[in-house]
Amino acid sequence: MPAADVRPKAKIFISYSRKDVAFADRIEAALKARGFEPLIDRSEIYAFEDWWKRIEALISRADTVVFVLSPDAVASDVALKEVAYAASLNKRFAPIVCQRVADAATPEVLRRLNFIFFDDAAHFEPSADRLAEALQTDIDWIRQHTEFGEAARRWSTAGRLGGLLLRSPVLEEAERWIASRPRGAPEPTQETQVFVAASRRGTTRRRNILTGSLAAGLVVALALAGVAYWQRGIAVEQRQIAEQQRKRAEDTLAAATGTANSLVFDLAQRFKDAVGVPAALVKDILDKARALQEQLIKSGQVTPDLKRSEASALVEIVDTLLAIGDTAGALAAAQQARQILTDLLAGDPGKAVWQRDLSVSLNKIGDVQAAQGDLAGALASYRDSLAIRDRLAKSDPSNGDWQRDLSSSYERVGDVQAAQGDLAGALKSYRDELAIAERLAKSRPGNAAWQRDLAVSFNRVGGVQVALGDLAGALVSYRESLAIRERLAKSDPGNAQWQFDLGISNERIGGVLMAQGDLGGALRSYQAKHDIIDRLTKSDPGNAGWQRDLSVSLNKIGDVQAAQGDLPDALASYRDGLAIIERLAKSDPGNAHWQYDLGVSNDRIGDVLMRQGDLAGALKSYQAKHDIINRLAKFDPGNAAWQRDLAVSDQNVGDVQAAQGDLVGALKSYHDSFAIRDRQAKSDPNNADWQSDLAESYSKLADVYRRSNDRNNALAALQQGKAIMDRLVKLSPNNARWKHNLAWFDDQIAALTK
Repeated sequence: MPAADVRPKAKIFISYSRKDVAFADRIEAALKARGFEPLIDRSEIYAFEDWWKRIEALISRADTVVFVLSPDAVASDVALKEVAYAASLNKRFAPIVCQRVADAATPEVLRRLNFIFFDDAAHFEPSADRLAEALQTDIDWIRQHTEFGEAARRWSTAGRLGGLLLRSPVLEEAERWIASRPRGAPEPTQETQVFVAASRRGTTRRRNILTGSLAAGLVVALALAGVAYWQRGIAVEQRQIAEQQRKRAEDTLAAATGTANSLVFDLAQRFKDAVGVPAALVKDILDKARALQEQLIKSGQVTPDLKRSEASALVEIVDTLLAIGDTAGALAAAQQARQILTDLLAGDPGKAVWQRDLSVSLNKIGDVQAAQGDLAGALASYRDSLAIRDRLAKSDPSNGDWQRDLSSSYERVGDVQAAQGDLAGALKSYRDELAIAERLAKSRPGNAAWQRDLAVSFNRVGGVQVALGDLAGALVSYRESLAIRERLAKSDPGNAQWQFDLGISNERIGGVLMAQGDLGGALRSYQAKHDIIDRLTKSDPGNAGWQRDLSVSLNKIGDVQAAQGDLPDALASYRDGLAIIERLAKSDPGNAHWQYDLGVSNDRIGDVLMRQGDLAGALKSYQAKHDIINRLAKFDPGNAAWQRDLAVSDQNVGDVQAAQGDLVGALKSYHDSFAIRDRQAKSDPNNADWQSDLAESYSKLADVYRRSNDRNNALAALQQGKAIMDRLVKLSPNNARWKHNLAWFDDQIAALTK
């Protein structure tokens, strides 16, 4: 007696016109009798969204979709919508003919398939047998199409959680399944392929981390074994053998230490721009690597070169720690690097390469201090670095690299001065930077990199002139930059980077013209930038970076149109930009940057809709942005930037709700934003941006409390916000923005306490 088939029944979704319900009932019964599990919707309530969600769920669960062809079916919007949704999931179709239909009326996705005809009622059972035979073909592979497709959708819907990825041996089974697709079977969906690829990357990453941990352990073991062996060798009577053992131990220790330094450096570089790697995991790995580094450095005699490599690794780690929001760790790493280099220079003060390394570590310290809002400290660090570079540049004026280093230091000093509101000081620093760039460019007119540096310097000067209100001067600076870039672009029309730079200069000029009120000129400049980027994207449609910048260009054009009051055209431009970002996001759903851009585009559209008075549309766009950022933030709760933007998104939603008079909803949204900002501010009290964000949340809460006639809570919120701004202004008295915000809180408190 054959064993019973315990496999689950194949699930078949029946798509039909409700006018063909009698035939659909007969097909359902025939499939059940032949061992299939039919999935069929019998609801007549087409208007409700829940109904369509139920249809989507049934189609998603189905292994094959049987479409009942008839004149009524091809005229049914619902039936065609079911076909379109099934096609988007790459479901296998089995079209059957209830009543004959012209080829032109048949959905294209079905037209190329073989039909099974049921239009002769007398031959229904033989036709049903043929249908059952077709449905059984490659059914095991088709079942897996459904299973892996469902798993991919769960993963995507849950925000691409790592815990939902496939692991061995199921992952290998999925990879074999993709490779073994039978002829004529539907391809796995892009979502499924991305899911399987992400599962492989996750498995590889876990394996690499494990392998790296084992390798690190081996390095430690080798180093410690080398030290022990060296110590034992001293006791050996033969001096020559002892020396050999000592040398071997020292070589082993040096190799292990160098490997540890390289490990920290390589990990920091790898994680610096990594997307989708949880911040907590990055920090944990770097902490372990640094612990290994420190342990080996302390294990025995280390050469100056190894100490210098340790400092280089620590400098590299600073940017990574800053990116994940660990400013305290970043500052500690930069200060440790500075101390190492200071100690090295104490033994050899004239070593120029160590002097330069010290200047780099000082710049890193300044970068962290700037991120913490300690602009005075950052300025001091940058100026210490500048002093070193000034001495090096004067000691050898012909050394172009040292001249460029000095130029870079003037740039950093200028950036802090601009942030402090010292625009005159910033302009002087940027002009010092510009003077160096001009000398270098004149000394070697054929050096394209130095010519490009000069164009960038003109842009920085122009930026301060804009801030000073000297729009005419800014326009001159930006046009100087444009002239250089036009020459570079003409000298090598095939150089895409120079074409791109040319577009950026047009964009800067457009910004000034817009500020001058010359909206027509601004639009022409933005259009010139758009035309350049459009040509670049057409020359290489696969260049996603250019596609992204094309969407940015459309947004700029939309900004001018919005300023002109042409809100319909602005909305069209923003939506064209959104369409590009949507395509990019769909082409690589795992690219968090594109998902983020998608959110930003929705933000812009929300702004226009709000101006048009379409508060419901604005709320929908802001909510779309919120949902995207929320998924990103849930995937990596340790990503400080995403958490911060989620708070902004909550606030935008609250602004619309407040405008709609929904003060209860607005208060909830503002509280959600506040909760994120409060956590961030408490996690790093030195991060000035996060403190400033928290003060803004207090201002929003105060506004809703005031409008709700809750005077006590409004006053308490204003006083909390004022206290934060007091601390920030004391930390950096010249910061114009913070001084303005403090004055605002003072005015609001005074008005409320009259």
